[in-house]
Amino acid sequence: MKRLPLYATLMVLLISIATVLAVSAEKKFEKKFSVAAGGTLTVTTDCGNVDIAGTSGMEVSIVAEVHGRQRDVDGFDISASQDGSGVEVKGKGQGSSWFRWFGDSPDVRFTILVPREYSARVNTSGGNIVIANLKGRIEGETSGGDLNIREIEGTITLETSGGNIHAEKLTGDLHMETSGGNIQLLAIEGNVEVGTSGGNIKISDVNGKVRAETSGGDVVVRAKNSNRGIYAETSGGDIDIFVPRDIAATIDASTTGGEVVCDLPVTMSGRLDESRIRGTVNGGGNAIRAHTSGGDVRIKAAD
Repeated sequence: MKRLPLYATLMVLLISIATVLAVSAEKKFEKKFSVAAGGTLTVTTDCGNVDIAGTSGMEVSIVAEVHGRQRDVDGFDISASQDGSGVEVKGKGQGSSWFRWFGDSPDVRFTILVPREYSARVNTSGGNIVIANLKGRIEGETSGGDLNIREIEGTITLETSGGNIHAEKLTGDLHMETSGGNIQLLAIEGNVEVGTSGGNIKISDVNGKVRAETSGGDVVVRAKNSNRGIYAETSGGDIDIFVPRDIAATIDASTTGGEVVCDLPVTMSGRLDESRIRGTVNGGGNAIRAHTSGGDVRIKAAD
């Protein structure tokens, strides 16, 4: 009887392992808790998208779906528990040596419904975060996904290491950061502080103090009603700021690689310079500061 060469034996073994690991599998986790308004939902997961929405009901409903190779699905555990402060949900991969060498992260999606008057704290190591229709404090981060936040009343502090940010119809102070994506905000009643290391920033219909910084894109800010103060900075793009014509402001705008233009009547201070404008509008007021190292700065009347 002939024996297979060593390399052929190894190939057969590897093919057998790959076949086992490639088997598609899925599982579903479901749980509900009766809760009171004012609690906090805490989600901590090694991977997965997290979708949270507020409802008129008084329960927390959790549905988690896991898809992937059989070993990866079997090795991902989900649990949920309740205490006096709210509900906690956990997703954790079981890391044996076999899993680390031949396994992979499964495709996980959490869909969670909570009372509208509820706070949320979310941490996922590899997925998108979507939160909508809540009245409470929102906190969290993702290491590799997008942030999509809408219809929130309360303070928001969120970060992503590699995704885009979209937020709209928010009431409350906002702090959001991304290390590699675009930021788009719409209809914000509150102070805004946002930053990205590699994308554009667009803020529309904001009524609050604004601080926007990017290392590699354009910045657009459209303020409504009044000037609460604006700071915009980019290392490689243009800055466009739109404000009501009748606002009072103190302007300091500059560029090292373009020109500065202001449509509003400015009482200048210092020497005339196409790369910098310093002065007051309507007697002076909250500061509008803008600086770019590689583009133009334009301050315009919104009407």
